[in-house]
Amino acid sequence: MSASSPTTQIPGRLIPGRLRQQAITALIPFFTDAGTDPTLARGIARDILEDYHPATPKELQLAAQIIALGFATLACLSAAMTVKEGPLNEMLRLQKYAIALDRASQKATRTLEARRRERSRQPQKMTPENTAWDDGVFQSAIRLALDRMSEANVRLATVAAALEPSEPKLKLLSAEPMTKAVLGRRKRY
Repeated sequence: MSASSPTTQIPGRLIPGRLRQQAITALIPFFTDAGTDPTLARGIARDILEDYHPATPKELQLAAQIIALGFATLACLSAAMTVKEGPLNEMLRLQKYAIALDRASQKATRTLEARRRERSRQPQKMTPENTAWDDGVFQSAIRLALDRMSEANVRLATVAAALEPSEPKLKLLSAEPMTKAVLGRRKRY
């Protein structure tokens, strides 16, 4: 935890560096593509995670889940928009994924807000269930988000490949020389 981070520290409940690194590492795939430097992606993931100001391992876990689920939701919505001209069932499936991911993100957001309220009211009475990192839930949420985002990205790549440039509809065999008369006629249209 950096010294400039405005977080409330609960006695005995600091976030171990390994958990912070685990959360950042899990988020890197959401910020990388063919042209992104992994070091830059790591920095972006760290900065976005720090914007949530997690003060307990559970808050860190929930913040990482919210970020991952949010990016996967956006990927599914983007893919659904590109296939709107394609099969209806594919577009509906991607929209259904986006809705499910958004619901999971909203649930994690509500849980994070509840943990913060509880911590601010009675920090000394925080229980391990409310502050401890749940690796099973974390891994499940990250895996779901990665799977859905990968599926959406594959669909986007398929659509992009299908949009290869085609032959021009009008072939120009000759061109009219640009004279004042030709330019005058074109102004009218």
